[in-house]
Amino acid sequence: MHEQTAHALLALYSQVATLKLLPRTGWLQRGVAGVESVAEHTYGVAMLALLAGDAVGGLDRGKLLAIALLHDLAETLLGDLPASARRIIGAESKHIAERRALEELLAHTPDRERYLQLWAEYADGGSAEARLVKGLDRIEMLVQALAYERAGNRNLAEFWHDAEQGWNDEFPILRALAADLVAQRDGSD
Repeated sequence: MHEQTAHALLALYSQVATLKLLPRTGWLQRGVAGVESVAEHTYGVAMLALLAGDAVGGLDRGKLLAIALLHDLAETLLGDLPASARRIIGAESKHIAERRALEELLAHTPDRERYLQLWAEYADGGSAEARLVKGLDRIEMLVQALAYERAGNRNLAEFWHDAEQGWNDEFPILRALAADLVAQRDGSD
């Protein structure tokens, strides 16, 4: 039994490890050279989840980190769909495709149902942990946009248009992080 599980886990990890090589498409479309990989983005979201989760308190840390690590896992099979592709195929089609990709990826994983449920929570914003990770996914994108701009990229203004908008009152830390990033960008840090 352990040999089968070990084999299945290594097979899954071998697939997932390709995220280390998969560039984030949105940055490529804007002419950024040497863009981060999906795995680098996921690491950033997970680190922010650890730090912000501790600042927020009252959350299940294990669940928070699991959701952060799982949130883009479907990209292993689907690739990184930029916002332009999502606008064309629609949110429902994207959701269905991601669910199918995860079901395929996790088919032989012992915790398959739990992982699928955590991903569904993320996709639907079904828990406080999932909603925080969704917000941190956006914050991580802003952190990366700022880093690329500081490196000389000038085609990223669209990422900042609504940077201080759309934050609800559930996690004031998200609004504060966004405001700090905007201030850094504006040079008033």
